[in-house]
Amino acid sequence: MTVEKLSRDLDQQARLYERRLAEMVDQLAAAVVRGARARVLRNLKHPKGHSPLAESIRAEKDPAGGARVITDLPYARYVEFGTRYQAARPFLTPAVEEVKVAFAGLRDRSQQE
Repeated sequence: MTVEKLSRDLDQQARLYERRLAEMVDQLAAAVVRGARARVLRNLKHPKGHSPLAESIRAEKDPAGGARVITDLPYARYVEFGTRYQAARPFLTPAVEEVKVAFAGLRDRSQQE
């Protein structure tokens, strides 16, 4: 095996790894979005009602290669963290924690293989 071939193979493996990592980040962000939306919908007073908050939760690509789960509704922070008049009804933090636990399990299984 020549040095050039080895270099090409390493570059190819690095690109494959980066692509898989980007796909995993997208999947994890989508799982957080699904979890957060589900929590918002579960907290509705009218379970079959419409929720602008749930619909506004989305994932965006981060310039550094990651993802951000966001909402542009200004009152989302009051729902998540509460106010002195309204108890918190967290939707994003528990969704992130749930995905972190699932990811840790996947990571641990892959390390055992």
